[in-house]
Amino acid sequence: MSQESAIAELQEQIAFQELTIDSLNESLGQQQLDIARLQRTVELLAQQVKNIRDVASTGQAAPPANEKPPHY
Repeated sequence: MSQESAIAELQEQIAFQELTIDSLNESLGQQQLDIARLQRTVELLAQQVKNIRDVASTGQAAPPANEKPPHY
């Protein structure tokens, strides 16, 4: 193998590794966004569960979610 072909092969490998790193970086960024969204969803669900427990512990019936308030 000549020195020129060895250099060309190394350059190809570097280019492939750069593409792989860019692809992994993009995937990681998307996963971070997904995790943040899921964490917010879990926080909202936990708050809803807490609200339901609070209402249940006071013995009051909660109005259905789709029922309009009495002032409508």
